[in-house]
Parts: sequence; structure tokens; C-alpha cells
Amino acid sequence: MRFRDSALLLVICLVFTFSIAVAETQAKDRPRSHSKTALKSKSHAKHVDKKKRKRVKSSKSSRHKKGVQAKAVYCVNLRSNETLLARNPDQQLPVASLTKLVTAMVTLDKFKPDQKVSVPDHIKSIPKSVVGLKAGDKVSIEDLLHGLLIGSGNDCAETLACSYPGGRTRFISAMNQKVRAMGMKRTKFYTPSGLDHKTWTDDDTCDVDSNVSTAREIAGIAKEAFENPTIRRISQKKHFTMASSIDKDGYQVRTTNKLLRDKLPLVGGKTGFTSRAGHCLATEFRPGKNVFVIVVLGSPDHFGDTRLVYNKALKETTKIRYKSGGSSKRMAAN
Repeated sequence: MRFRDSALLLVICLVFTFSIAVAETQAKDRPRSHSKTALKSKSHAKHVDKKKRKRVKSSKSSRHKKGVQAKAVYCVNLRSNETLLARNPDQQLPVASLTKLVTAMVTLDKFKPDQKVSVPDHIKSIPKSVVGLKAGDKVSIEDLLHGLLIGSGNDCAETLACSYPGGRTRFISAMNQKVRAMGMKRTKFYTPSGLDHKTWTDDDTCDVDSNVSTAREIAGIAKEAFENPTIRRISQKKHFTMASSIDKDGYQVRTTNKLLRDKLPLVGGKTGFTSRAGHCLATEFRPGKNVFVIVVLGSPDHFGDTRLVYNKALKETTKIRYKSGGSSKRMAAN
């Protein structure tokens, strides 16, 4: 009996030990199985992401092979006063935040850069893009111009307009008077920022007015704006910290102009976008002794279009031998 009991006990121990070993082996195998699945999943995700990037790159590449895609284009060499490239240069189109070039000029006509003004109470209701100004804050004109031209802050435009003698309405009137004095007949402003002006009627319908101009007239506006040393200096900056009287950290602004990342002789630029206007861009380049002002309106890729126009203009000017009384030369926008 003792022998049988010992044998039975030994068998039970062996079975128990075997069961534990099997359980441990299965536990080790489970994570490996999950790990392989996770690796396969990550590998698949990377593959899909790579395909997407290739499609986007291919889409942009094929778009530029077609040429400039903007609705309206105008490129002039200010050195020779030659129109180098034009497409629908006199078609009246929405111009979005290109408006802010005139906002800046009207502001500098009336205010000193170090003068401080108050941010209005309704500032939170201003749609993006904004720099995040806080109601009641005291901000200098120069800092507001930085937020206006670098970050394209609609709240900066609104603050400047509301601070003007006579208020916002008088400011917009001064903007329109400014461009009329410059000879711009097809330019009209309804807002200081470039946002659409919406008016609700008694029957609950909404009338929308957009700030409008032409590629040719915006080129003239850009020429005068970038001749102003303050506007030119500010528009060349990639980032800036606006001082605040109520927030020690101030307001951080970063440029909306991606062309500042390129190695191009860019001396001034302003971007614009609304759903009605599409992407817009006004720029001035100074390659060598030439001065190009380029405007694209209603573009699916305003930076890409501007690069194409700049390169076309640069190639064209290398072919020209400037002579007094020489005839002007013009390229087709294709």
C-alpha cells in the first residue's frame, strides 16, 4: 500500500508540473502572436501612408505640368515697366486677405508705429485666421501690423479699423479712397480684413459682398505697399512676438507665406484665402537688377503658381537686351 500511495502521489505531481509548463508555454506564445499582428498592421499602415504621399506628390507634379492654374495672373517687371505674363489681368475677382496691404497703408497714413490702441470688446466674434487678441488689451500699431501682415490676423485688422478716427466705417471709406487716388477703378472694399461682408435681410436671406480687385490693380497696390519700408520689413519676417499689456507671453505669430522658406530674392509678400476667393498671393522679387511683382488670384496652389511665374519671368528677362525705346515683350500664361 505504501508503494501504491507513493506511485500515485508521484503521478499527480508529474501531471501538475506538466500542466503548469503547458500554461506557461501558451502564455509566452500569445504576446508573440499579437506582436506579429501589430507589426504586420504597422507595416501595412506605413505602406498605405507611403502610397498616399506618392499620390499627393504625383497630383501636385501633374498639376504643375499643366502650367499655372490660377484664374487670374499678372507679372510685371518694374525695372522696364514690362508686362511679362498675364491671364485675365482685368477680371474682377475676390482678393481675400490681400486686402490687408491697403489696411496697412491706411493705418500708417494715420497712426504712428509706437502708438497704442485698445482691442475692441467684440474681438472674439471675428472669424479665423486670428492671432488671439484679448478684448481690452493695449497693443502698439507696429505690433498689430506684425500680426496683420505676418499672421494675417483678422482680429488685428478689426482692431486697427475700430481705432481709426470715426471708427470702422470711416476706415473702410479711407481704404476705398486710397485705392481710388492710386487710380484703381475695379477695386472695392467692404471689410478691413478681406473676410466677406454679410448682411441679413428681413426675409432671412443673406447678402454677401466680397472685397474685389483685379490682378493688375493688386500688382499696383503691392508695388506701393512694398515701397513702404515698414511694410516691406515686416512682410519678410517668419515669426514675431506681439507685446501685450495683460499677458506677459504676448501673442505668437508665424508667417502664412511659405515662399519665405525658399531661396528666392523675395522682398515682400501677402497671402489670402476665402472659400469664394480661393488662394491668392501678391509678391515682389528682386533678382539681380530686375524687380518682379507677381499676383495670382483664385489659385488651387498659389505658392506653386507663383514659383512657376517667377521662373518663367526670370527666363524671359535673360533673353531680353534692354535698349532705350525697345519694344516690350509678353509671355502667354500657360
